[in-house]
Amino acid sequence: MPGPRWRLCALLTVAGFLPEPDTARAQDAAPVTLDPVSVEAGQQQTGRSPGIGYSAPVAATGTKTDTPILETPQSISVITRQRMDDQNVRSITDALRYSAGVAADPYGADVRGFYGTIRGFTPDIYLDGMRLPQTVTAQSFQLEPWGLERIDVIRGAASALYGGGNLGGLVNGVSKTPRLDQVNTAAIQSGSFGRIQGAVDVGGRVIEDGTLLWRLNALARDSGTSYDNILNNRIYVAPSIAWLPDADTKVTLLASYMQDDAGSSAQFLPARGTALYNPSVHLSPSFLNGDETYDVYSKRQVSVGYLAERRMSDAWTLRQSVRFAHIDLNYRSAYGAGLVPGSDVLLNRVAALQQPTINTVTLDNQSETRFTTGPIGHDLLLGVDFRNNVLVNRTASGAAPPLNLANPVYLPVTWPSLGARTAIGTNQVQSQVGLYAQDQLSWEGWRLTLTGREDFANADTLNTKTGVRTLNDDQAFTGRVALLYAFAAGVSPYVAYSTSFLPLTGTNLYGQPYQPQTGRQVEVGVKYQPPGSSLLLTTALYDLQQQNVQTVDPANPLNTIQTGQVRTRGIEFEATGEILPRLNLIGALTYQVPEVTQTNTPSQLGKRPSSIPSQLASIWLDYTQPITETITAGFGGGVRYTGSTAGDPANTFDVPGFTLLDLQARLDWERWRLQVNATNLTNATYVAVCSGVTSCSFGAGRAVFATLSYKW
Repeated sequence: MPGPRWRLCALLTVAGFLPEPDTARAQDAAPVTLDPVSVEAGQQQTGRSPGIGYSAPVAATGTKTDTPILETPQSISVITRQRMDDQNVRSITDALRYSAGVAADPYGADVRGFYGTIRGFTPDIYLDGMRLPQTVTAQSFQLEPWGLERIDVIRGAASALYGGGNLGGLVNGVSKTPRLDQVNTAAIQSGSFGRIQGAVDVGGRVIEDGTLLWRLNALARDSGTSYDNILNNRIYVAPSIAWLPDADTKVTLLASYMQDDAGSSAQFLPARGTALYNPSVHLSPSFLNGDETYDVYSKRQVSVGYLAERRMSDAWTLRQSVRFAHIDLNYRSAYGAGLVPGSDVLLNRVAALQQPTINTVTLDNQSETRFTTGPIGHDLLLGVDFRNNVLVNRTASGAAPPLNLANPVYLPVTWPSLGARTAIGTNQVQSQVGLYAQDQLSWEGWRLTLTGREDFANADTLNTKTGVRTLNDDQAFTGRVALLYAFAAGVSPYVAYSTSFLPLTGTNLYGQPYQPQTGRQVEVGVKYQPPGSSLLLTTALYDLQQQNVQTVDPANPLNTIQTGQVRTRGIEFEATGEILPRLNLIGALTYQVPEVTQTNTPSQLGKRPSSIPSQLASIWLDYTQPITETITAGFGGGVRYTGSTAGDPANTFDVPGFTLLDLQARLDWERWRLQVNATNLTNATYVAVCSGVTSCSFGAGRAVFATLSYKW
C-alpha cells in the first residue's frame, strides 16, 4: 500500500480524537437529517433498539452509526425482537429463513452453527459489531437468539468498515442489555423431539435513580432433533450491568456462558438413495450414518466485554467496544464417505476427532462527529479496530466400519489417536489491525457515503507435527462509494460500489503463502416507505465478483493457484412491516445467477457452485385480533420456497427444490401468552442440499412447539 494512503488513514484516525468542534458548528449539526427521529414509548430508536413490531426504522450495522434504513445505501434486513418471538426463533438459521438473498438452512437442522449463504457466499457472524472467533463453522461461536435484541443482516461487501470478510455480507446480533423500561419475561416450552426448555429475561434498577441497571438472560434446554440420536441440549446464561452516571455516558458490561451437548447433524449421505434413485435402498430423513455411542458434540463458549459510549457534545461522540471470547470443543463424528465401489448399499465411513481451543480478543474504537460545511452536513466516523484470534487445533481421523444402508449394523468405532502420525496439530495466531474513515454527506435529499479502510492482517501457523511454520502477511485497502436520494414521498433510490478482501492462511505446494481473496460489488436499489407507515419495501440489483479463488495448477495437478473467479448476479425484493392495522407482513423474493467464471477445471467452468439456489421466495403474515378487553388472539403463517441446486461442482445432477409451510397461533390473557408454532407443517420429505455425490443432507421434518410465557 502506498505511503500517502497509509498516512492519510492515520491522520484521519488521530483527528477523530481532537477537541470537540466549536459550538456554532455543533449547533448547525443538530438538524442534519441523518439523525434518527422515530420514537417508541417516548424513547428514540437506535441501532440497538428491538424495533417496532416487525420493522426497525434505524440500523447501525451498515454504517456503524445510527442511520435510518431508508437513507442507508445498502440492502439491510432487521429481524426484530417481536418477529423472533412470533416465529419461535431458536437459532440464527430460524431467524434468517424469511430474509431476502439468504439461503438459511442448506444442511437442515444443523445444531453446530450457521451454514447458510447470502448472495451465494458464506456470511461472517458478528455480535455487537465485533467479529466472533474465526474458525470453521463446526467449531463456531454460536449466537443464542434468546439473548439478542435484534439481528441485522447486511447483504454485500462490508470490508470497508469491518475489514477482512466474505463478499456476501454479514450477520450481526445485537445483545440484550439493561433498559429503564425493562419488561421481565419467563417462558417454558415443550413439543417435538422431547423438547423441554425454560427461559427467563429479567432486569431492573440496582440503584433507584437509574444510574445502575442490571439484566439477566438465561435458557436451559433438553431436546432431541429430527435426526436419530442427535441431541440439541443447551445451557445459556448472559448477565449484564449498565452504568449511566449522567445523560452523556453509558458503560455496559456483558458476559455470557453457553454449553452445548449435541451430536453431529451433518449426515453426509450418498446422492444415490437421497437425491438420486437407488434401486436397493431409499433412506429415511432421520437416518443415522454415525454411531450412537461414538458421536459427541460438546462445546463450551464464554465471552466477557464492555460497550462504552461518551457524548462529548451534541455533535461529537466517542465509543469503545471490547470483548474476549473463548471456545473449547470435543467433537467426535462418524460420517459417510460415499458408497463402496460396485455396491448400492454399503457406505464407507470415516471416524473423526476434533478438539480445538479458540481465544479471541476484539477491540473497536470509534469517533463520530456531526458538523456542516456550508450547506453540506457531515457525519464523520473515524476508527481503529483490532482482532487477535488464537486457534489451537488438534484433529485426527481414521476408517470407521462400513455401514449397510439397507440393514444397518453399527459395529464399534475405534477412536483415532491425536498422537498418530496422520493426526494434525496446528497452533495458529491471526491478527488484524484496521484504520477506517467514513463520511456521510447530506445536502437537501442527497446522501453521499464515502468509506475507506486500510487493513494489516497476518497469520502465524505452526504445524506441531513437523515443526514447519507458515507466515501470511497481508495489507489491503477496501472502500465504498454510495449515492442515495431521499425523496419526501418516502422513495430512496441509490447506487453503490464496494470492495472486499478475505485473508487466507497456508501455502501452496511450493511453500508460497496464499494471497487474500478479493471481491467487488455493484448494487443499484430502491427503498420505499409510505409516509407515516412502518412498511418498508426494498429492491436491489447486484453483481458480486470474487477473485483469487483457488483452482488446480495446470502445470502440476497437486498444486493450487489463485486464478479462479466466482460471480453472482441477481435481484432481490423484500417487504417488511404493517400493511393493515394489526396485520404484519414479511415477504422476500430472490433470483440470482451464481457462476464459476474462471477455473482450471473445465468441467466446472460456467457452472453453478454446488448447493447455491438460484430462486428463493417466502411470505409470512401475522394478524392480531382483540377478543375482549383482556384477551387477544393472534395467527401467523408462512410459506418458504427454495429452488433447485446443483448437486456437485460439475453440475452432473440437480437437487430438487422444495416448499415448506409454517404456522403459528397464540392467545394472550392479561400478562400470560400461550403460543403454538409449527414448522414444515406438512412434514415434507426433501433433500436440503448436496455438495457432491458423497455428501447429501435431508432437511428438517415437522416440528411443533408450545410455549407458555408470563410478563411483568
